[in-house]
Amino acid sequence: MIRSLLFHILYWYFKLTKRDWQLNGFCVLFRFPNSKMKLGKGTINSSFTSNMLGLWQPTIIVARYGGDIEIGDGFGISGSTIYATSSIKIGENALIGANCKIVDNDFHPLDAEARKKGLNEEATLRKPIIIGDNCFIGMNSIILKGSILGNNVVVGAGSVVSGVFPDNCVIAGNPARIIKYIS
Repeated sequence: MIRSLLFHILYWYFKLTKRDWQLNGFCVLFRFPNSKMKLGKGTINSSFTSNMLGLWQPTIIVARYGGDIEIGDGFGISGSTIYATSSIKIGENALIGANCKIVDNDFHPLDAEARKKGLNEEATLRKPIIIGDNCFIGMNSIILKGSILGNNVVVGAGSVVSGVFPDNCVIAGNPARIIKYIS
């Protein structure tokens, strides 16, 4: 109850004071101690009517365990999650479609004994993610730890991205692979 009230107070604070962002619906922006978050000017869609593809959840952006999130100007995000315990850098004019996940860690250790202890920052694998300028991430895509997308990369809907991809390409699939270059 108190947490819900706090989130609503924070939502209205950001809605009324942060003129750099256009907020459509309730979203969760949370920076834990020792973490960093810098969002440029952009649009955060969280209302189910703000994106006609259908949003399964509000937009959630969380920096935890010293994580660093940096998103450039001109961004747009719809009902997606960005969760950093290492580093997630997203360039300018990036568009993140409905229901995407961008996560720089495994959330749980691979070792069964360590997993029994719950979320454990020391035993959980994590690697930075870099997404270049003018990228478009299609709906329901997942960007995994260690991924690097060059400038002007288009990610097809429903893709699972893990790896390094050059500028000016279209990637799609599970696992995502280059299907075409953009001239």
